Amino acid sequence: MIPFKAASIFSDDMILQHGKPVPVWGTGDAGSVCVIWESEGKCLKAETAVRSGKWNVFLPPLSAGLKGNLVIKNDSNEIRFTNVLTGDVWFAGGQSNMEMELINCKDGNAELAACANQNIRFYQVVKRAVIDDDYLREEAAGKWQVCSPDTASILSAAAYFFVQKINREIGIPVGIINCSWGGTSISAWMSRQQLEKSKAGKRFIDDYNNRIGGKTDEQYNAAMEEYVMEWQAWDERVRRRKEKEPDVSNEILNRECGQCPWPQPAGRTSPYCPVNLHTARIKRTAPFAIKGFLYYQGEEDDQRADDYREMMYYLVNQWRNDWNDQSLPFLFVQLPMYASSEEMASGCPSRLWCLMREQQYLASLDIANSGLSVIIDCGEFDNIHPLDKKTVGLRLALQALKKVYGKEIDADGPVFDWAEAQENTLRIHFKNAESGLEFRGSKDDIASIFEAAEADGSYFPAKAVIDGNAVVIHCEKLRHPQRARYAWVKFGATPLFAKNGFPVMPFRTNRNESTDE
Repeated sequence: MIPFKAASIFSDDMILQHGKPVPVWGTGDAGSVCVIWESEGKCLKAETAVRSGKWNVFLPPLSAGLKGNLVIKNDSNEIRFTNVLTGDVWFAGGQSNMEMELINCKDGNAELAACANQNIRFYQVVKRAVIDDDYLREEAAGKWQVCSPDTASILSAAAYFFVQKINREIGIPVGIINCSWGGTSISAWMSRQQLEKSKAGKRFIDDYNNRIGGKTDEQYNAAMEEYVMEWQAWDERVRRRKEKEPDVSNEILNRECGQCPWPQPAGRTSPYCPVNLHTARIKRTAPFAIKGFLYYQGEEDDQRADDYREMMYYLVNQWRNDWNDQSLPFLFVQLPMYASSEEMASGCPSRLWCLMREQQYLASLDIANSGLSVIIDCGEFDNIHPLDKKTVGLRLALQALKKVYGKEIDADGPVFDWAEAQENTLRIHFKNAESGLEFRGSKDDIASIFEAAEADGSYFPAKAVIDGNAVVIHCEKLRHPQRARYAWVKFGATPLFAKNGFPVMPFRTNRNESTDE
């Protein structure tokens, strides 16, 4: 007999997406299945036949703000999910900066203590890379959680601040499907078929296979045991050091406790192997009805920055196909400032993060129904995991409120539009600068972050003056500046803002030049 059950993502306390057909699916023996939505004394029903041990029913669109029960029946069994709400559901994916838990972000204890909200709920996708018996047991035990100090410590901080803002502004229940994993490449979140559609995707597969070499699964497991022991020893050193000084800087931790052991050994069952997390996590979640996607990733792929724009296009296409809806909004985060103390001490940090930010911006122009949250002002020196996740979540929420919910608000900061050479100066024009521009921070910050160059030749530090909604660049070493850059560094100051509070996105006026220049 095939057990009669719904997919594990269905549980008590869940939120069902309003305003569109709701797929409900599961397994069972031959016969028919009826799915019923019970709310306020009314019922909505949908029925289907079981085929090959599986069933899939679409409930008609539901109104927002309802509370009820979802009932699933066949000839001899009934499954009842209670305390179910209708509202909007968002899917949050990416790597560690999306994964960072609420308890671990800036002011995490205070935020957690005040987070109780019956209208915010979340579901944690099983954090395993291979579907085996342990995976299935953990998945069966999982359920939707109502947001409270007792449950939300593990919730993505960025996602929490996003849904908190949406819930307040829109006034309906909001759910999060939490599905991120620290250190993962974009290639882990796509199918092999999708990756093999592009030369870039094939390179990800080939490069990882080369890292595996001839290693067997048994050899990988042994290597992982050694790695886990090394990581646990490092983590214990960090824990003890933080007990002595809770606010100790990452620079001191890295110097006294050593760098976090990275990367992990490569293996076919690793979460960092291309395709694995798409199989074990995305496909176990889709097509649960959602409003859209949130995504924060890219740090792991900086060495493949040239491919990232193309890979983002394929990722979005993959996920929208998985949910059978090419119109689903896709909101993602541009990388902030970051560099390690070792990189800064060397005097020449790589500019690949600069290219990654540019590639993310260009991808946002390529991808329909998308939005890019610029957080260049939120980075931290020597900490690849900046603690301010409230700004991240709020800026993502502003993207959603304007581009998904249709609110007439500011959501985008200034971005470079075009440059105008004027004798010995260069005038920089921006989009989204209608509120005006302003400098924040010290004079040294302003003087150190603008650069100019002639048509050929090296860049030199340049002075910048705001003139209306433009910036005028001047450098005494250049007679006829033709090119300019702003914040084109892995880590540095970001003093240029719109007066409405949004930072100016880093830019270079010539996107065809060498990144290493």
